[in-house]
Amino acid sequence: MSRAVRALLTGALLLALQTTAWLPASGQPVALAAGEDIMVQLDENKLDVGPGEKLSFVSTVRNEGDATLDGYVAHLNILTTDEDVYVDPEDWSPERTQYLEPLAAGDATELTWSVQAVTSGPLILYVSVTSPDSGSVVSSGPLNLDVHGQRVVDSAGVMPLVLWTPASVLLLLGVVLTRKRRHR
Repeated sequence: MSRAVRALLTGALLLALQTTAWLPASGQPVALAAGEDIMVQLDENKLDVGPGEKLSFVSTVRNEGDATLDGYVAHLNILTTDEDVYVDPEDWSPERTQYLEPLAAGDATELTWSVQAVTSGPLILYVSVTSPDSGSVVSSGPLNLDVHGQRVVDSAGVMPLVLWTPASVLLLLGVVLTRKRRHR
């Protein structure tokens, strides 16, 4: 199955989850418990980077309810839409969990997330927010991350070094041995 077909199927799955209320649509408040509404949004929805590049993005957590929210935690999630790509989220970011200060009704807080692209391929990053008391998890919309290609070593710059280093050592050894014979 091609990457484009996999990406299309993953997008359809996410849309289906959103419309069946398993996963909230981006920008829509979700009721967590009586009187608690929270919204999670990302400042980016698509990025293209190369392997090894560092990137950061911001999630905004907004209290849309009438009561102060306390004890909430946000978590960065990373998944791939390509079954041939292995993703270990711990390789991508050492800090994937952030604890929120109490959030008054109508207030918002911004959380900055820093990641380093490790694996090439199509990936989805999103932020989920919950608390031990809420019984619900609210997620942002996806940040579609395309990490393209592997790093390529420019062999044109390496080949002269690989070829001339042994030749230079042999030439130097020949000069030393020749001078040693002449001085006998």
